[in-house]
Parts: sequence; C-alpha cells; structure tokens
Amino acid sequence: MEDGLSRMVAAVEKLGALRVMLLSVLALLTVLAPFALETTGYEGWALASTVIVPALVPIFFFVTLLDILMSAIYRSSSDGDLRGKYQLVIKVEVVFLVIMMSAWMPLFWGVLNPQ
Repeated sequence: MEDGLSRMVAAVEKLGALRVMLLSVLALLTVLAPFALETTGYEGWALASTVIVPALVPIFFFVTLLDILMSAIYRSSSDGDLRGKYQLVIKVEVVFLVIMMSAWMPLFWGVLNPQ
C-alpha cells in the first residue's frame, strides 16, 4: 500500500501543480455530467449544473488539447527523464479527456442532433 501511494505522489510531483489542478477540474466536470441532463434551469444551482458547467466543458476540452500539443512539442525536443515526464503527461491527459468526453457525450449528442 505504501509503495502504491509513494508512486502516486511521485506521479503527481512529476505532473506539476497546474496540471494536477487541470485534471481536477476535468474530474469535477466529469462528475457533474449527469446533472446537466436535467431540464434547463435559470435560477439557483440548476443554472450552474445545466448552463454554466456545460459551457465550461468545451473550454477545458480545448485547453487540455493545447496542453497535450505543447507537451508533445516539448517531448520531441527533450531526452531522458524529461521525455518520460511529457510522455506521462500526454497519457494521463488523454485518459482524463476521453473519460470526460464519454460522460458528456449524451448531452452534446442531443444538442447537436435535435429530433
């Protein structure tokens, strides 16, 4: 157990504080995805879950893609441990991005394909 925890702490340190915060926001947006399928509300917490959060998803989608692109550029010009760091960043962010988009797909599919 201790070994797994120390490996996770090392991975978080390798990713850096800003990327950990970005991944935390992606995780939060993923958790909030089911609440966005409710009827759109314009007052109280319904406003946040049905209007504001769905508007933030495309923003963070493209921010994460930009970070993946920049990590790939830095990876191509580095070697050794730094190359491994950027490879880890790319893998982790792609996984979080795929999970987030899977959670939000029902809402965006319904918005883009009205019946």
